[in-house]
Amino acid sequence: MATVRHLPNAPITEGLIDIRVRLRTDADTSLLAGLSERLRDSYRTFGPIVHQQVEVQFSPQQPASSHTVSRDLGVRYHSLPDERYVAQFQLSGFTLSRLSPYETWDKLIAETQRLWRIYVECVSPQAVTRVATRFINNLRLPMQTGDRFETYLAASPQVPQALPQSVSAFLQRVVIYSPQLQANANVTQFWQPGNDADRVSVILDIDVYRETEFSPDGVEMWEYLSQLRALKNAVFFESLTEKAVELYL
Repeated sequence: MATVRHLPNAPITEGLIDIRVRLRTDADTSLLAGLSERLRDSYRTFGPIVHQQVEVQFSPQQPASSHTVSRDLGVRYHSLPDERYVAQFQLSGFTLSRLSPYETWDKLIAETQRLWRIYVECVSPQAVTRVATRFINNLRLPMQTGDRFETYLAASPQVPQALPQSVSAFLQRVVIYSPQLQANANVTQFWQPGNDADRVSVILDIDVYRETEFSPDGVEMWEYLSQLRALKNAVFFESLTEKAVELYL
């Protein structure tokens, strides 16, 4: 395990907070109509979020036919002027992503809270049903062919000793359960070779979440998200060696 500490050059390519909700049964996307005006000073409309489904019909008397059914789910916005924040307002919930370069958790949570208040005023959710925070890291490791992943990864891919030890790609995924938080952490590591002869990109994707109910306007949800963030940090530093962490100081 590496020591938990602030990394001024953290390898985060995307950090997000996701909040799922329960609405009244007659809710529709017209509830989101006022968002563009509310956000016009800080976000631009990127476009609708649409779910498309292809339906195929079979009949013994005629050839199969198909048609596409589209359903509006919400609207996506990008921050002005740099588009580093991506906000998704949907009937099912709200997501805010911060793209690279990542800033700080305090800035991410503050902007999430600001936009969440606007979302709540528009759709009036009955309850929050799921909260999550997810961080995707691109570990640019100084490795060459034949180098061992355990130099940098605490849970490196293991190959039986009787087999050739050269690895050309790997994908690992585990789901860790925290009894204390009653939360799950999806932890995914994968690597595929690129064109850089001096470094390899290992993606460390940590998605921490819990399905439970919170009041949409209470403080408990935000306090719990901070605990999920602490779990995410523990997973990150437990997944790396000190030599790996030193790359981002």
